[in-house]
This record gives sequence, C-alpha cells and structure tokens, in this order.
Amino acid sequence: MSSTLFQDNISIDKDNFTPLSYLSSSPSSSSNLPTTNRRKRNSICYGDRFIPLRYNEMFTEFERMQGRVARPTAKKQKKSILESEEQVKAELESIRMDILEKAMFPGTNNYNIDNLSRSNIGDSTLSSSSSSSSLNNLFSFRSKVNNTTGGAAAIDTPFRPAYWTTPFSPQIETILKTSRKPFRIVNSSPYQMLAFCDELTLKDDFYLNVVDWSAKNVLALGLEHSVYLWDASSSQMTKLCELEESSAITSVKWSLQGERLAIGTADGLVQIWDPQKLVQIRDMSGHCARVGCLAWNGNILTTGSSDRQIFHRDSRSTRSYIQNLSGHYSEICGLKWNHQGDQLASGGNANELFLWDRYSQTPIKRLEGHKAAVRALAWSPHTPNLLVSGGGHLDRQIKFWNTDDGKLLSTHNANSQVCNIAWSPRSNELVSTHGWWKNYIVVWNYPDMKKIITLKGHSTRVLYFSMSPTGEDIVTGAGGDDNTLRFWKIFNVPAKPKVIRESALNPVGKIR
Repeated sequence: MSSTLFQDNISIDKDNFTPLSYLSSSPSSSSNLPTTNRRKRNSICYGDRFIPLRYNEMFTEFERMQGRVARPTAKKQKKSILESEEQVKAELESIRMDILEKAMFPGTNNYNIDNLSRSNIGDSTLSSSSSSSSLNNLFSFRSKVNNTTGGAAAIDTPFRPAYWTTPFSPQIETILKTSRKPFRIVNSSPYQMLAFCDELTLKDDFYLNVVDWSAKNVLALGLEHSVYLWDASSSQMTKLCELEESSAITSVKWSLQGERLAIGTADGLVQIWDPQKLVQIRDMSGHCARVGCLAWNGNILTTGSSDRQIFHRDSRSTRSYIQNLSGHYSEICGLKWNHQGDQLASGGNANELFLWDRYSQTPIKRLEGHKAAVRALAWSPHTPNLLVSGGGHLDRQIKFWNTDDGKLLSTHNANSQVCNIAWSPRSNELVSTHGWWKNYIVVWNYPDMKKIITLKGHSTRVLYFSMSPTGEDIVTGAGGDDNTLRFWKIFNVPAKPKVIRESALNPVGKIR
C-alpha cells in the first residue's frame, strides 16, 4: 500500500531529474504481492536526486540525449542518419569558406583551421549518431572531444583570437617583429682589372701558384722568369727579382705577417726574399723538380714538388730542410696548414688527399673519394677540423671532411674543374674558382651549398686566386688567351664603430 501511494503521489519532471536504477524487491517478498503491484514494480521509477557522473578532465560536456529507453524505430534511425549527413556537409562547407577567407584575407581568420580534418568531423558525427541510437537514460554526461587532435573549441591559451590586441594573427606578428636580414649586394663585375702585355704572360698550367696577396696589401706575381710586387693601395708595380732563362717562377707565397716572400722555381730551388729591402735572404735546395706548392706555418715553410716529396724548412736554420715527408705517389699540387698549425693537408695528382701531423713523417689519415687531382684545399676558420677539398675535371666534386675521424661529411657536384677554394673569414661562406668547362667564380653558402652569385668574365681556366687581408676582396687570374687579373668585392665586412675621442682641452666630464 505504501508503495502504491508513493507511485501515485510523486510528480515526475523528466527535464530536471535523472533516472535512478530500477528498484526491485527480493523474490520472497515479490511473490506475496498481487500481480498488479508486481507489474507496477517492474516499471521505471524516477527519484528526486540528481547524481552527475564526473570525469577527471578539464572540460565536460553536458548533452541531453533524446529518446526513451525503448529502441528507436527505423524511421527515427533514418532521420538521425540524414541529420548527421547534413551536419557533416554543413561543417565541410564552413571549413571551405574559412579556407577561402584565410587565402584571400590572411591574418583575419577567427581560429586555426589547419588542425581541422574530415576525420575529426566524421569521428564526432559517428559518436553522436551511435550514442543517440544506443539505450541511454534521459540525461547523460560524457567527456568532450580531445582538443589536441583538433576541434572548433580549443583549450584556452593566450593565443586565442579573443585575446588578440592587434588585427594581425600571432604568426604575422612574429614575422613583423623579426629583424630583417640586411640585403646582400654582390657586384657581378670586377672593380679593377690588370691586363698583361705579350712579354708578361700568365701560364695556363694547373700545377702553378704564382699569385698571392700579403697581409700588408701587396700582391706578388710570378710572371715567366720574374717576380713583381703590386701595391694594391697605390697601384704601383715593383720588380723584385729575375731568374735565369733556364729557370722559371712556379710558386710564390707570403709569410703570415707579410714580411717574407718564398719563391719556388722550376729547377727545384726555394728562395726567401725581403720585399722591403728587395734582398734575397735564403736559397734552399732539396727538390729535384719544380716546386709548385708553398705553405707557411710560423717560421716553418712547407714545400711540395713534382718529385713527390714534401719538405719542412725552418727559415731560422742553416739547413735546407728539417724534415722530409713521404707518402705521395704523384706530384704535389696542394698544401694547406690548418689555423691551429698542428695539421697539414696535402693533395696529389693521383687522386690523393693526405693528413699529416706536425711532427709526423708519414700521413696519419688518407681521405679517399676524389677521382682526379686534388689542388683546391681550405680549412674552415669557424669550425675546427673541417676541411673542404675540390677535385679536377674528371671529378668536379667539392667534399667536406671531418679531419678528427676522417669521415666524409657531404659532397657537392660543382659541374666543372675545381681550381681553388677558400672560406670567408667573417661568414660561413665559400668562394671557388673553376676551369673546364665553366670558367666561373662561384660564391656558396655553407652548409646548404646554395649559390649566392656566379661571377663570369674569364675566358680560360681561373687557375690563380688569392684573398685580400681584409677578407672582403679576391683576385683571380687566368692564363692563355685571357692573361688578366681581376679584382672582385664579394664578402661583406661589418663597418668598424667610430671611436669618438674627447679633446684634452674640453673641461666637460673631467674630474678636478
């Protein structure tokens, strides 16, 4: 009776109450009840308490599910499917309009549409349709769609459009606030050119090095049997020496301070001169063939010859050489000390590239990979143990090596014979000169090896190269029919800050 009165007097508000579980009595008690009361007991009973289901998440979504406990009819299922398809079409059309608006008016879109995808829309639609068709209570709580995978409502962040203080998006603001890279201007034409007469010619010989720029801004030129000094600041030419007709100048190299000039000859002799006094200081022997490579390391002069020998010579010693390095099987065509002065790189005509320790008489490493003569060598002034080498016309490759372990870092196809290569002292850039079949000068950006500019002008191989003491200008030379030296300004040197000196007669700022 009490149960009957309870069911008759309660008022059920389906919009404000949550169904509780079905209340049933034990079998013993239910058997004593009348049939009518047992049938009423089996019906759903709604309580007056609201017990929400909580999830330990930041966002929860309250969703009212339509439908009763009974299964929906086929007509209602078809209607829900049609509504889901229409919802998908509407959302796709909204995304299409947002993409169009973003393309036409960048920076004005209201939310990030890049993270939206059809898969997310399909998942949300599928979840809603499946939940509506399942057996659920009048009210239910479920967790919101994961916002990290995309959705119209994102987690609250300072980058939401509602918090923008400017009409520009954060991406556009980042671009506007980024400092602009200074515009790089490289003149494609030489600012000066020296053309020689028929009596003074530059030879078109791959194994000669007869042009070098000193730290005192003086250019040494080996032309036939004579050596000339050209002052770049005053454009004055001075004749330093002249050899016998039976010999010829094959290489010249300034010391690091520009106080001494080493000269290699075709008969295997090495001479050291004082350019200021125009006096020869030393005459060293040892090689039995032309000396085509010279490299200074403090007071040590390293010479390489076509007799396959490398000599270390001390300009302070009375001996012709202090150490003999053996290991090459062909003519030495490239020598270069690193900036620390503890490693020497040497290139040979038989695809050879060796690394030497300062005190070793045998190579410590052999770097294999080139398929032609290795003449172009340069050590990076920015990265220790980074060596770049260039191969001849059968190789045409520029290779970067880690001399610490001898591994090849990268290879770049230059598509022409690599005659010279050098690093910029102030930026991570390189310049290379080329021969067969493109007589170009190329400035590269490292490490992506993108061409900054290609300089044209020489009609034959650009065999001769040197860099100015400031690292801003280079000089290139070509023999044969070209027979010219050209000066280029390719690297930017930052301007020195102006130093304002106060006058001694100015009493302002002085403490008395």
